[in-house]
Amino acid sequence: MPDQRVQGTIQFRGTPIPIEGSWNESAQQIVFHSPYAAYSGHLTIYDDVQIQLRHLVLTGRLRMLPPSLQAGEYGTWVATTDINLPEYSGYVPPQPSSTSLPPVGVFVTSNILYGNSRR
Repeated sequence: MPDQRVQGTIQFRGTPIPIEGSWNESAQQIVFHSPYAAYSGHLTIYDDVQIQLRHLVLTGRLRMLPPSLQAGEYGTWVATTDINLPEYSGYVPPQPSSTSLPPVGVFVTSNILYGNSRR
């Protein structure tokens, strides 16, 4: 299956930042960039029927780009968000096995490294 186009915005401190990239459903891999950063990683989707939420978890590598004040810095990035299941009627992913990390164990974190200066 060919990559699907991704286009939208990310809210950063209340400011919408445009993004565009691609999504490979079979590999669950997503790549996108904004005017300030480039991201490559995986998107995992968990449906929690008991609380009627779909959890979206991004894990991957983030690289800051000019004109960001952190241009050249890079690191790993984990981010989560959720959607109310009753309001969503789109793609239903295969559910993770019982040994997968449950949505309750997901948290937001980042690890930014400073170019090659901290190797």
